[in-house]
Amino acid sequence: MGSLSRFGLMFEPQEGMPPDELLGWAEYAEKSGYGHVFRSDHLLPTSKKPGLSSLECWSTLGAIAVKTRRIEFGPMVSPIGFRNPALLARMACTVHSLSKGRLRLGVGAGWYGEEYLSHGYEFPDIGVRQAQFREALQIIAPLVRGERVDFDGRHFSAHTDALPKPRSPIHLIIGGRGRRTVRAAADFGDEWNAYSPSLGLFRSLKTLLDSRARRRVEVSQMAPFVIAENSTDLEARVKRFMRRRGASGSVQSYLKELKANSGVIAGTADGFVSQLNERIELGIEKFYFQVLDTSDRQPEDLLTDTLRTRL
Repeated sequence: MGSLSRFGLMFEPQEGMPPDELLGWAEYAEKSGYGHVFRSDHLLPTSKKPGLSSLECWSTLGAIAVKTRRIEFGPMVSPIGFRNPALLARMACTVHSLSKGRLRLGVGAGWYGEEYLSHGYEFPDIGVRQAQFREALQIIAPLVRGERVDFDGRHFSAHTDALPKPRSPIHLIIGGRGRRTVRAAADFGDEWNAYSPSLGLFRSLKTLLDSRARRRVEVSQMAPFVIAENSTDLEARVKRFMRRRGASGSVQSYLKELKANSGVIAGTADGFVSQLNERIELGIEKFYFQVLDTSDRQPEDLLTDTLRTRL
């Protein structure tokens, strides 16, 4: 029976998940043997559906820290624009301490302007956000490794020690699939995470990472998935997936497009494993499966069984 330590489940609580449901899924992931559970850090529903409650990320990470015992967990990813980087590092050190060293800190440059503006944050253009991100990493990276930082930049500054000092260095994940983000991952990160990359895009970015990194940087993918026991069930689940994304056309054409041009792994068990293995051979070491429908655990149960028995 295979280990699930290199796999994880990823949730989107900004889409209306109650606190108990999120904690229940974290316990499910731990009891099932997964190595990781992540949640998004968004202030508004990215689906833009009105009236949905959006649980603040770091408050719930503290709850996951004390509710679980083994599983590694964290934000996927925390946008730099929401929080001062020195404060974010201190928050991370606190949650890391609560969990006895299990936090994985995912950070990114941010992309959803509406949630920034609705909460009084500026949302500059991508060039400025990337510059802010790089400065923030020069503050966050030493602090989460227990070191002092003395830094003055154009956007951020910090002169402080890591307090509380982390009991062990916090694993730093840089999330994104732009070239500047990959360079930042090579320079500062312990792990680079790409959201739903096509095989062609992944090859290009992995080449960049390998050419720049001066130490080992793990590589992971986060993406939705579709898995089914048979072709009939697969067709039904792909149709649901298409409705969620507002897609039209035939199921077979859409499934072909998914496999060719995205990181969405979709198929019956054998095909699913074949697609995973193709990405493993290209250098993806960890997979975080994005759960979009939390009302039905059958796909996750099948995913768990498939990963355990076929890999």
